[in-house]
Amino acid sequence: MLRTRSQRLVALIPGSILAVTLAAGAVETANAAGPSSGHAGRFQEALGLTDDQMNSIRQLFAERAADRKQLSQSLRQAQSELRQLALSGGDPAALQTKQAEVAQLLNQSVAMRVESLQAIAPILTPDQREKLAQIGLKAW
Repeated sequence: MLRTRSQRLVALIPGSILAVTLAAGAVETANAAGPSSGHAGRFQEALGLTDDQMNSIRQLFAERAADRKQLSQSLRQAQSELRQLALSGGDPAALQTKQAEVAQLLNQSVAMRVESLQAIAPILTPDQREKLAQIGLKAW
């Protein structure tokens, strides 16, 4: 029973990780690109952002880029180690410890995303905040 539960948990982790990684990647892409190109252009257009607003958002993300990169690398490493443990029939205690590490890194990633949204909020008009809340990352 415990082994089946662990296998299910390990199977769910990649999907969760993929969702968080895609969200983080979309944010980084949007902030690395110019205001009229690719994802950033669609994001700017969907929210009706001015160039000044877009530049301010890019600056916020640039200030946090190193932290996001470090967290992303740590998460990928922990996920890789978890996969190896799961596939090699690792000790259940070691699997549980590694799962907890991955979960903690995912929580940090979500917290970082929330902090970013809180930092962006004052840059946006009330209407833009409402649009962003409704569309989420769909615009990217």
